[in-house]
Amino acid sequence: MKVNKDSSLREKVEGEFEERKTGVIELIKTLMESFLRSNSNYGAITDIQTDINRIYLLVKRYIEEKKLNVYALRIGDRILLSRTDETFDDLYKVIRQHSKLRVKRGVIEIWDDPDNKILHLLILPVRKHFPIKYTSSRQKTQIIRKISLCDFPG
Repeated sequence: MKVNKDSSLREKVEGEFEERKTGVIELIKTLMESFLRSNSNYGAITDIQTDINRIYLLVKRYIEEKKLNVYALRIGDRILLSRTDETFDDLYKVIRQHSKLRVKRGVIEIWDDPDNKILHLLILPVRKHFPIKYTSSRQKTQIIRKISLCDFPG
């Protein structure tokens, strides 16, 4: 398993880990600690070359055990991380001013900022924001489709 070089973690963690349970658990611990030390409210675990569901459950378990103010979300083959942001309401106002609402379904909204090529996934009840970069209209459509297929609590 590797961390993609495009990862939004400020401090990159790279390297191969054995697929043994202890190796994967150590990798998750290292990735989460790196994310927590970073100045970013957002992170991603990508380029996972093993069972994504297993990795997602390990990330969720780590968050719960450490009682972190972090929300993990699995979308396709990526795990997105978002810290609790005290300025969510201000951020939401800026997103609404500069982006176009693409999807509003239940507890989620997806806003498109075409100038910066960013989709803003908002989970309103838990006040979480996941910025997702895209490079083309095709990739944007694929991301929206993947998000729309996810089940969100609430």
